[in-house]
Amino acid sequence: MRKANLEYDSDASLVRRWLSGDGNAAAAVVERYTDALGAIAYGVVRNRALAEDAVQETFARAARTLGQLKDTARLGPWLVGIVRHVAVDLVRRRMRETPLGEHDVTSGGNPGRDAMRNEAAGALREAMAALPEDQRDIIAMKYVAGMSYAAIAGVLGITPDAVSQKLWRVRQKLQNELLEFRP
Repeated sequence: MRKANLEYDSDASLVRRWLSGDGNAAAAVVERYTDALGAIAYGVVRNRALAEDAVQETFARAARTLGQLKDTARLGPWLVGIVRHVAVDLVRRRMRETPLGEHDVTSGGNPGRDAMRNEAAGALREAMAALPEDQRDIIAMKYVAGMSYAAIAGVLGITPDAVSQKLWRVRQKLQNELLEFRP
């Protein structure tokens, strides 16, 4: 039993063990990737419960199709692709099911300040939606899941320096988009 040491195993090793029926390896993959996948899903669906559903469905699909993964060292990017598709499917399904006219209502407080806050939040949502998927994913992993550069790098299959550069670029892009809301 190597359960305690599985957290240090490579993705390729965990995939091989999972394919051979090792439930501990499957659990280690779930533990390793849940936060990152949850952040990515949340970035798409904007709802914690739906994001959790997307992550669960991602692992279920991964379990069914794991044998199709050609490069086992690229498990993280493969799971990211699955969670993106699952989350988009959930959004599409929800849009078909949500009656027109339903929306979030801000409660009480200062109407002027609430309007300004809602406008800024809307502008941020629009700017985020306009970002390419990879940039939205990095922002979500860093600021929703609170992941380190090294952890993000591991999920995406890039270096921590590349994560740092991408985060800097996307922050600059968002700051430029939202200049009118800066104090």
